[in-house]
Amino acid sequence: MTEAQPAQSQQPSRLPELLRAGHSLLVRSDASYVLSALGGFEAVARLVLIDPPYNRRTKFHHYDDSQHRATWLSDLREHCSALRDLLADDGSLWMHIDDAEMAAARGMLDEVFGSDNFIATVVWQKSVSRDNRMPVSTTHEYVLAFAKNKRTWAAKRHKLPATAQQLARYTNPDCDPRGPWMSGDLTAKAGPGRRAAQFYEIVTPSGRRVAPSPGTAWRFTRERFDELLADGRIDFGTGNKMPRLKRFLSEVDAGLVPDTWWSGDVVGTTDSAKRHLKSLFPGLVPFETPKPEEIAGRILHIATDPGDLVVDVYGGSGTTAAVALKMGRRFLTSEREQRTFEEFTRPRLNLVVAGDDPGGITSHLSWRGGGEFTVLEQ
Repeated sequence: MTEAQPAQSQQPSRLPELLRAGHSLLVRSDASYVLSALGGFEAVARLVLIDPPYNRRTKFHHYDDSQHRATWLSDLREHCSALRDLLADDGSLWMHIDDAEMAAARGMLDEVFGSDNFIATVVWQKSVSRDNRMPVSTTHEYVLAFAKNKRTWAAKRHKLPATAQQLARYTNPDCDPRGPWMSGDLTAKAGPGRRAAQFYEIVTPSGRRVAPSPGTAWRFTRERFDELLADGRIDFGTGNKMPRLKRFLSEVDAGLVPDTWWSGDVVGTTDSAKRHLKSLFPGLVPFETPKPEEIAGRILHIATDPGDLVVDVYGGSGTTAAVALKMGRRFLTSEREQRTFEEFTRPRLNLVVAGDDPGGITSHLSWRGGGEFTVLEQ
């Protein structure tokens, strides 16, 4: 790790210089300072992942989460506008939020990014247990996702890795040299646009004559079907069933399109994130509102590639930066609270670099340490 702490390094002009030089940066300052220092900087960030104060009108051990709504929203709008300017054309912003200001945050982001660039509202199960002290137990939060340019972003976003259950659907009962496959329906709804050449009979190997059911047509013309048949891409089962198209695992993207329900047993919970921090810093009062590395890792997987720049101007316990390090992304992270910075953000990243953080996504990635970052203190 490199710490840039001489007097000159504390000046706003150092931030652009260090980013251009390819550094990952940890800044002890607030979001306004960092974004002001980067005013007019090139649009190079692939992802902004932020967990701003939720304005719950609550005083936590590590920070005061209470502002007048107009002030909170004005500050957040100013920050998000500047963050949008930092995003590359295929970049996106993902914001954690809860019901306290969800409606206001969504409306503000519609204004800043344009409603056409709205990607999704992810519902995250932050707790898998109920709080019986409450009239209604709140077990979820949200992640609002917006793109700089939705069409460009969508063309480059990644699917989630295929699950073992999904991959198990691909088998090779006929020992096809092209490997495992699964079959798909060869019919489609009939209607305008369907050609007469898509209505015909097929004779199965057993001699049975089959045709699409009423209201449907074959997906392909007879000429194209015969080509697929000759190439061994039609499955008749034991020889008597309706034909189906063989789709080979080696030829398809077997990943999962992300959905909007992220369960706690898959992407972690607030409690699992607290246990992770407690294992790293057993002598400290746990940070009250940490996010699990698994949820940050999923977002980075969907929205970035190795080497991309990830920005988080509300660093908190350092989850975004820690995950960026482990996944081979560069980061720019800032934290305004001196105590949080000294107790959690900086020491946590030091542990990640040293390979002394066994929690979070470490085992999934076989992380053994490495990387570096530069520290700037205002």
